[in-house]
Amino acid sequence: MLKRWQFWAGLVISAVFIYLSLRGLKLSEVWQIMQSARYLWLIPGVAVYFVGVWVRSWRWHYMLRPLKKIPTATMFPIVTIGYMGNNIYPARAGEILRAVILKQREGVPVSASLATVIVERIFDGVVMLGFVFINLPELARLTHNSGVIGRMDIRTLALVGSLAFFGAL
Repeated sequence: MLKRWQFWAGLVISAVFIYLSLRGLKLSEVWQIMQSARYLWLIPGVAVYFVGVWVRSWRWHYMLRPLKKIPTATMFPIVTIGYMGNNIYPARAGEILRAVILKQREGVPVSASLATVIVERIFDGVVMLGFVFINLPELARLTHNSGVIGRMDIRTLALVGSLAFFGAL
């Protein structure tokens, strides 16, 4: 009985939010844009996405090697399910889903796989910060070589952002 009530409550809440997000949408314009889209570009986009997921699967396989040797091909669907969960559930719950599925399929403790997920996120954040720092000279050039955004120097802004990132850990 409770499950049925939860299903209908979720359905009603979803319908309300879908209505709120789409109420100003002009379907004729959407249809026109959809007809003029070049769908051929989806093929390389999807290919690049799945290559990226394969690389992440390999990275996770490599990080879990001390615990258990799991082939990358086995990791790929688990990582894909985790990313799907990140798109569906709030607060990056797909990462937890990924750890739970790995426990069910391969017997790796959830705490150990979550630790590797945290290391992955830290690594991803450091790489993104690296991209920011590498592009600071270009940002200065685009802001007419002033090196200032508003009243804050670009390097100060990058430093504050980096401290906020590491402080959030």
